[in-house]
Amino acid sequence: MTVTTLPTGTAHAETARAFFRLLSAKDIAAWADLWHPDAVISVPYPPAGFPTEIRGKAEIASGFHSLFANFATFTAHLTGVYPAADSDAVCVEYRNVAVLHDGTEYTNDNIAVFRFQDGLITEYHDYFDPRRFQVVVDALGSV
Repeated sequence: MTVTTLPTGTAHAETARAFFRLLSAKDIAAWADLWHPDAVISVPYPPAGFPTEIRGKAEIASGFHSLFANFATFTAHLTGVYPAADSDAVCVEYRNVAVLHDGTEYTNDNIAVFRFQDGLITEYHDYFDPRRFQVVVDALGSV
């Protein structure tokens, strides 16, 4: 039996693709398995009522479970995946298209930067228009 090992950048890019595939399927349990226990999500420009940082795999999974309870549908359309040539970073351009349970449509164009350790996500920096994401944050209290 031959085992093929992907180059690190390719493997990390595949993990980033799986990240968005699982979010689009709203499979937060499987999505949580992609995270390192000490991972951090950074949101440099959050909307009102949303944190600038979420620390730890358990908090990340819990927060996204609550967040995704708001979505009737959610799809992340990847428009670019760029593994770094000289580090463990992967940059991803994507567009979210979603409908909240109350019928409100949500779209946003994002850029994410992933970092990895032992094949797991350790850092996720998400850059997006916080004004557009505000409708999702406002819905958090109604779930």
